[in-house]
Amino acid sequence: MLRRFFAYYRPYRSLFILDFSCAILAALLELAFPIAVNRVVDDLLPSGNWIWILYACLGLLGVYIVSSALHYVVTYWGHKLGINIETDMRKALFDRVQKLSFRFFDNNKTGHLVSRMTNDLMDTARSRTTGRRICSSRS
Repeated sequence: MLRRFFAYYRPYRSLFILDFSCAILAALLELAFPIAVNRVVDDLLPSGNWIWILYACLGLLGVYIVSSALHYVVTYWGHKLGINIETDMRKALFDRVQKLSFRFFDNNKTGHLVSRMTNDLMDTARSRTTGRRICSSRS
């Protein structure tokens, strides 16, 4: 079952790699930022070397800007990845339903089938989105 689910990622492999690698880099930067602030406060401020303090603060600003850009990539392109995969799932489901026999529709309630398909796709999209958010959440 997972193999069929991950097959939907295959056409968007490069987008997935971009999204996932940016999420990992953003998480690493978020871990490094407090350590860098700690070094600035504990080591550079007591020394009074204002040139190094200025460089360190500019470096921290640069880390923050890079982290924000990475979060933008994760949010925007990750959402685009999810929409593309969900669209492919809907197309595959529609093709599958179109191939079913008339007897199948005579024996099953159409409203129940449509409701089930819609809810299953929404649950799949929600679980995919939640999993991505957990992997790339801000602490």
